[in-house]
Amino acid sequence: MMRACTCCRKTFVPRELLREQTKGMEAERKQLGLEGVAFRYYACSACGHADIFVDVHPLAGEDEETFRARRDELERAVRQLHGEGVEVVITERA
Repeated sequence: MMRACTCCRKTFVPRELLREQTKGMEAERKQLGLEGVAFRYYACSACGHADIFVDVHPLAGEDEETFRARRDELERAVRQLHGEGVEVVITERA
């Protein structure tokens, strides 16, 4: 999946993935027992802006209505988080 900086629209390249931060967020997600989401943290080499991508995918056996409700709840929770210079982007994955 191609991802772009939400500030300057530059397409991210693999070296811009902040592996340690991503690994830490994924470890926390697993520790909390969260399923159906994955986190990826990028920093733009052009403008210095950071983006956290939250990929949401349906759980096994989850119907469309339940998936939408879970996704919407996650988006509401994420919108309450504010990090200076960091944008959170929620994407749906199949």
